[in-house]
Amino acid sequence: MAKKYENLAKTIYDIGKLSFATLVLSQFVSKKFSLFISTTGIILTILAFVIAFKIEQIKED
Repeated sequence: MAKKYENLAKTIYDIGKLSFATLVLSQFVSKKFSLFISTTGIILTILAFVIAFKIEQIKED
C-alpha cells in the first residue's frame, strides 16, 4: 500500500512542476504577461506540492 501512495505523490509532484513550467515560466517567454495566469500557476504549484507532501506522510500499519 505504501508504494501506491509513493507513486501518487510522485505524480502530483510532476503535475506541480508542469503547472509551474507552463503557467509561470511561459509568461516570461511570451510577449504577453498576465499577472492572473502567473499567480494561478504559483498557487497550483504550491497546492500540488502540499498535497503530495501530505500524501507522503500517510503511514500504513
